[in-house]
Amino acid sequence: MTYFARIDTPVGEMLLVKKQNVLNRIIFSKKNEQLMPGMLWHEDKAKFSKKIQEISDYFSGKLKKFPNVPLPKGTGFQQKVWKALLDVPYGSTVSYQEIAIAAGSPQACRAAGNALNKNPLPLIIPCHRVISKNGTIGGFGSRIDIKEYLLDLEQNFSK
Repeated sequence: MTYFARIDTPVGEMLLVKKQNVLNRIIFSKKNEQLMPGMLWHEDKAKFSKKIQEISDYFSGKLKKFPNVPLPKGTGFQQKVWKALLDVPYGSTVSYQEIAIAAGSPQACRAAGNALNKNPLPLIIPCHRVISKNGTIGGFGSRIDIKEYLLDLEQNFSK
C-alpha cells in the first residue's frame, strides 16, 4: 500500500510518499501548482508525523542531519552518490567532481549529476549541497529557487 501526506513548507507544498512503511519519495511542488498524488495512493498524515516534525525542525534550524535515512533503490552508482551526499555537512557545499570522487568514479561528474537529479529523497539526502566546481549553483531536480533557499537557510543557521 502506498501512503502520502501533503505538508506546507517555506518552499511550497511538499508531498511525502511511503511504500511498505518506508519513505521512498519526496516531491516538491512546481510554482503555483498543487501536487497530485498517484491514483491508488492513500492519504494518511499520521503515518508521517515523525518525518513531518523532522522537516519542520530542519526548516527552523533545529535539525542539521536527518536520522535513519533509508538509501533508496537505484543503480549501484546512484546509491554510492546518494550515500556520499549524506556525508556533506550541513551548511557546506561540494562540487559534482567531489561527489564523483567520493562515489569512487573521479571522471563521472556528469553521471554524478544525473544521479543527483534522480534522488527520490531531496532535502533528506541533501543533493542541494552540490554546486559546480566554478562556484555557480548548478542544477537541481526540483525548482532552482528551492536549492537557493535551502543553501541560504543552512548558511544562516550555520553562523
